[in-house]
Amino acid sequence: MAGSTTESLRQLYEELPYPNVPIEASGRSAIGSLYRLSWTTAQYARTRAILPSEGIAILNVGCGSGWETLILAEANPGARLVACDLSPASVQATERRLRYHGFGEVELHALNLLEIEQLGQRFDFISLNDVLYLLEDPVAGLKALKRVLKPDGILRANLHHAYQRQVIFRLQEAFRLLGLFELPTPEACRRVREFMASLASDELRAALHWDPQIYSDDTNIRANYLLPGDKGFLLPDLLRMLQEAELGLVCLVDYADWDPTLLFKDRAMPAWLQAELDKLSPAEQNHFYELIYPNHRLIDFWAEHPGSSLVLPWSDADWLEGRVQLNPILMDNAEFRHNFAQAHDKKLEFAMNWPGASRGRLTIPAPQMAWLGSLLQGPVAVAGLIEQAAQAHRIDQEAAQEQVLTYLAGLESFLFVMLDPSPASLAEEGI
Repeated sequence: MAGSTTESLRQLYEELPYPNVPIEASGRSAIGSLYRLSWTTAQYARTRAILPSEGIAILNVGCGSGWETLILAEANPGARLVACDLSPASVQATERRLRYHGFGEVELHALNLLEIEQLGQRFDFISLNDVLYLLEDPVAGLKALKRVLKPDGILRANLHHAYQRQVIFRLQEAFRLLGLFELPTPEACRRVREFMASLASDELRAALHWDPQIYSDDTNIRANYLLPGDKGFLLPDLLRMLQEAELGLVCLVDYADWDPTLLFKDRAMPAWLQAELDKLSPAEQNHFYELIYPNHRLIDFWAEHPGSSLVLPWSDADWLEGRVQLNPILMDNAEFRHNFAQAHDKKLEFAMNWPGASRGRLTIPAPQMAWLGSLLQGPVAVAGLIEQAAQAHRIDQEAAQEQVLTYLAGLESFLFVMLDPSPASLAEEGI
């Protein structure tokens, strides 16, 4: 970061560690955040291997008030955590939060991202939330992180979206012209509120993304309308930066929600358009989506050392010889287990918010819940699920197999379930 921007951000987060979440809050119910910060989920997206987090090393850069660090600890049981931030006050806030929740063994440092090699450590998983887009040179930051990322490690980060956030960027420039960035936080935030309250109509305030309830908190005003160093990017910018840093893209964290078919009624588009989109790479198709409908505040992604993984599609044999399990963050969530079991027992449709799914919403019809409910007991042989489906729906084995494999493949593409294709694992259980 440039010196002036770095110092402005350090002073800001000394005064207002971010985010402003009550210390007693737990992230265990925040399924979306747990998904994004789960090393097991990211590694499955990268290699399709189910790997436990026990013993891995995790680095949280820009720990702020410690909310992200807490969720990392909760999402990755048994992992060793290191967290750092520009602001000593933020590091202290993180320590208080982690001790409150029983994670006092986390290693903490007041440190600039560009100096991260001073730790003398390498990491399996590096996470930085709302940090990369504040760097004067994001590529330099990516290069610094790559140097401490293990060969098979994963980097998870995000960038503000240039188009979705353009109103905020315009207002930042307007408030900079008015000198608000140079004022003490309480006075600057008071003037922002006074400015918004003086506008001619609620319609204008809404167009400027103003919500009085959200912005009753100075922290939220500073994190948006008065944020030093804030910048926006598009997907081609991300790909260029990763290439310059010699990193490879695993995938967007919420990749299913960047699908161009979501833009069209019943997900059907004119034949000529489908033919043209088919000529584009997956990244170009995602870019087409963001040009038409830039509804994502963040471009959230997982990255790796280039060429360090190769994922091949599962075959029918892989499915038939393997066993399937729910994503571990679901198995560890009491509310999910209760709701899933209830839908199964009462033969109801099951629905939940799930960041890996299209539009962030996953719905499982009641007929599929009839045989998916057994996943709450742990990994289940796919062959056993086919038997359950055949009995539940009174259909033959071939029809049940087609139904189960098709539906499981859809859930697996959303990282809702994971497949272990190893016949050896089944043999050990006598299946």
